[in-house]
Amino acid sequence: MKHIIYIAIFFLSALSFAQEAGSISGKILDFESNSEPLIFAKVSIKETGTEVLSDEKGFFKFENLKTGEYTLVSTFTGYETKETKITVAANNTNIKLVLEPSSLSLEDLVATMASVENSASTTSN
Repeated sequence: MKHIIYIAIFFLSALSFAQEAGSISGKILDFESNSEPLIFAKVSIKETGTEVLSDEKGFFKFENLKTGEYTLVSTFTGYETKETKITVAANNTNIKLVLEPSSLSLEDLVATMASVENSASTTSN
């Protein structure tokens, strides 16, 4: 009888651990350049604070995640920050993230340059 109880406890604990782990993997790509990979783009999980950088093929991966909903935050210098909601199941969730270049208008650039020039002339006097 003891053996049956031990076996039952073993299987129940093994099943409970097996259900908890999931992963998110994918690629992060450039919208304007025929979906070229963005090398060393940062992808983070908002809820946990975990972050990774994409590799030379734009690939990233988060492992050992509990099942549930997460928000991925994708950033790359000169590109718009993108937030993506994703549900993680007990297996691998594969996604593709596409970032668009940030739009800086000529008027914004002139205003920025003017404020830099004004602050530089004020501090030098």
